[in-house]
Amino acid sequence: MPRKGPDTGDTGRLVAVTLDESSIGRSSPDVEHERAVAIYDLIEENAFRPAGHEGGPYALNLRIDGNRLVFDIRLSDGTPVIAHLLSLAPFSRIVKD
Repeated sequence: MPRKGPDTGDTGRLVAVTLDESSIGRSSPDVEHERAVAIYDLIEENAFRPAGHEGGPYALNLRIDGNRLVFDIRLSDGTPVIAHLLSLAPFSRIVKD
């Protein structure tokens, strides 16, 4: 479920963050609460603009695809901007601990 900031008309701002439940999954109520607080803090006051892109406001969807974390950045209307893929392999030991 996306969380939206108070002013979705600002350019150069991240106004929504969505965690893909099918790949990231749900967790305990305590963890879900911490996620909600973290997302709220991210969108409450921020400056966000992908390099080389003038526009916004932006929405971020996070998902796991294979062994990669995908940062899918779009305009708030759903228009794709860019996707960054981060390998999770270097973090496997940290996650296990």
